[in-house]
Amino acid sequence: MSKETSTLVNSEDTMLSHDTETTLEHVVSIMPQLIHWLIKSGIGYSEFTTALKALFYNEAIKELDKIQQKKTDSAISLLSGLNRRDVRAFCQSYGEYALVDQFSLQLPISVPARVVGLWVSQKLPERIPFQGNENSFESLVRQISSEKHPKSILLELKRLGIVLEENDEVILQNSSFTPDPQMDESKQLFSQNISDHLAAGISNLTRQSNFLEQAIFADELSQESVEKLNQLSVDLWNLMSKAVISAAIDYCKNDENSADATKRFRLGVYQYDE
Repeated sequence: MSKETSTLVNSEDTMLSHDTETTLEHVVSIMPQLIHWLIKSGIGYSEFTTALKALFYNEAIKELDKIQQKKTDSAISLLSGLNRRDVRAFCQSYGEYALVDQFSLQLPISVPARVVGLWVSQKLPERIPFQGNENSFESLVRQISSEKHPKSILLELKRLGIVLEENDEVILQNSSFTPDPQMDESKQLFSQNISDHLAAGISNLTRQSNFLEQAIFADELSQESVEKLNQLSVDLWNLMSKAVISAAIDYCKNDENSADATKRFRLGVYQYDE
């Protein structure tokens, strides 16, 4: 069946609208980079999807408020795709149909992270044997999960740089638990930039706004040409950012203490080549 004539069908053989089908296709197409980041950080499918439940719950409530439809367990379940048991659990934990504060959520912890947490909580030495019935890496894994193989957990922790393996011993790297304020700040800024970029584009696609959201694309380029374009982009950004920052400072001063000064503004730019 050709792509032009195919229709996405769910498990109950219900045909989806063209808009629903293409939206899902495009959302899936932008997920690989996010999933790459998650896996590089040791976060798997089950942890991620569990964390997503609150986000789907919140957005369903917002949509019902927007269309002025009565909020019920069934309505939220229908919009969000969550089962009614999950909806009821959120209501009981956070108040009847109240938005969930995503930063207050107890997010699920992966098996490798729980193994390390048990290691620290039991105050075991930084260097422990891999094998053994007591105070060994194998014994830690067995206390957490009977399904995960200790060697697999060890390989994952080594990949993440949390442990080292030496002479049949596993060594916990304390440096892995030292917060990096600069990295945390970079992650926060990146997530805020991406969030606003998505909000601008999605608002345009749903015809709610007309935000500036453009990009320039060129291919079949040499490395030298890419480097020249990179430098040109940096030079132009420096000029533009200085002008916008200067204007923003003036506008902030003018709007200071104004009752209607409730809006925020973000202008971003990105560059990527491969």
